[in-house]
Amino acid sequence: MFKQHNEHEQQTLFSPVKDLQPCVKKKLQNHWSTHFYEHVFTQIDETKFERLYHDGYSRPNKPVNELVSLEIIKHLLGLSDDQLEDAYLFNFCVRNALGKETLGDNICTKTFTNFRNRLMEHEEETGEDLLHEVFEDHRNHLQEEFDIDGSTQRMDSTFIEANIKHLSRIDLIAKVVHNFVDDPFDEIVRELPAGIDEFASTENLELSYELEPDEVDSTMETLIEHTAWLVERFESDPKYAGLESFDHLQQVLDEQCYRIAELEEAEPSGDEKTEESPGDSSPGWEPIRSFSTSGDTEQREQRDEDTVNTGEDETKQDRVGLKEPDKVGSGSMQNPHDVEATYRRKKGTSSCGYKANVAETCGGDNPFRLITTVRVDTNNTDDGDMLAKDIPTLPTETGLTDLLVDGGYTHKEVEACCSDQGITQHFTGLTGTRPPDEKLSLADAEWDGHRMVACPAGHEPFEQRYKEESGRISGRMNSDFCEGCPHKEECFVQEQQRFYSYGFYERKLELAH
Repeated sequence: MFKQHNEHEQQTLFSPVKDLQPCVKKKLQNHWSTHFYEHVFTQIDETKFERLYHDGYSRPNKPVNELVSLEIIKHLLGLSDDQLEDAYLFNFCVRNALGKETLGDNICTKTFTNFRNRLMEHEEETGEDLLHEVFEDHRNHLQEEFDIDGSTQRMDSTFIEANIKHLSRIDLIAKVVHNFVDDPFDEIVRELPAGIDEFASTENLELSYELEPDEVDSTMETLIEHTAWLVERFESDPKYAGLESFDHLQQVLDEQCYRIAELEEAEPSGDEKTEESPGDSSPGWEPIRSFSTSGDTEQREQRDEDTVNTGEDETKQDRVGLKEPDKVGSGSMQNPHDVEATYRRKKGTSSCGYKANVAETCGGDNPFRLITTVRVDTNNTDDGDMLAKDIPTLPTETGLTDLLVDGGYTHKEVEACCSDQGITQHFTGLTGTRPPDEKLSLADAEWDGHRMVACPAGHEPFEQRYKEESGRISGRMNSDFCEGCPHKEECFVQEQQRFYSYGFYERKLELAH
């Protein structure tokens, strides 16, 4: 049952704070915890969280303003949940930040976990991020309270490394196979073909450290055959196909491998397949190589003998092949423990995780810088795409008119949206090749939209064209002007038989400016 928490508004009759010396009280008034209470704790709108709780008669909730504040303090002070629990119980600074003057009430770490889970479930169901709404409320309050000028802001992005182990390609596939066969269904392990069952243990999960270089390729082939066999065998069984570990099998197979079409066409028809138990032989094919123990030698030799007698090459039974590394998308799974983390390589450095895009005020007269937006996405998301999500709201909510960004935000569509919202972008660095210093820039000429009013030497073209559908700008200059021009060698015009000409797309002109 939801209940608002207003007890902090009522002062206690007896408390240690009232017995402090005047000089200590003055220090407390300027302490971070007092400012936190005045500008963060008291500004949390608890009614927004009412929808998280049952409306029937039950035990009242732990105060929402305390739980939200504790989440902020946890990261502000770099605390674990256990340390946060101790701080709530015994740390006067933390209790002062929550409007408490005495000890006495209790909390447990399970309360933190339950609250976070409830927030995540609500966001998945409704798309509403309640903590982000709290951030926006505080931003608006602080901007108004301290008269922060938000007209000029700067924006940049940074990578957030995922807190997961980096897995090589072979270890990734081995891990998802292990997770599936290790799920709580003993009959899977008991009846799987030799080789796959061994991945129920953890001994085969770090193959990149155990294999010789010449064994990696063949082992990878075997692993993907294992993966394909498991997917085809259990995809029609709801008991297994509903598992998260099975979804990971399918995802890795789709992202890391390709199907061999010829063998797909030769697959036995549904009438020829039988499903007697989870350990049935593969439907029409087997792994090309298995990690069989010595006890499986007879079975392996029999299969080899059958292959020789029939004159068939066992490798022709492969139904999947490994994609080349450069063909695997950056959004592919990096670790089954964090399937949303993506891969990114920038300036020779690889990272696996996410990207945070942040904007802050940077007016010189402001008493401090105020963060106006924070947005998190996968690290292969383009900077411009993250900016596009904030364009509709930042001008109206913060008064943004001038935005300082680097070259990663130079997108024609995004710039058009910024222009529509009255935002002027100022680029501190541009992507692409920097023009030589000795060359004149298009910006050195005088322009009226797409029309050149005067070249860098002050002359107007005698003919100009602009194709709106393609954005192509072109023109012709009189030879009499250009032949004797001192800027001829470094100018952007090109000599023709009867005149000098130029041609480029409007995007180049925009970047030059």
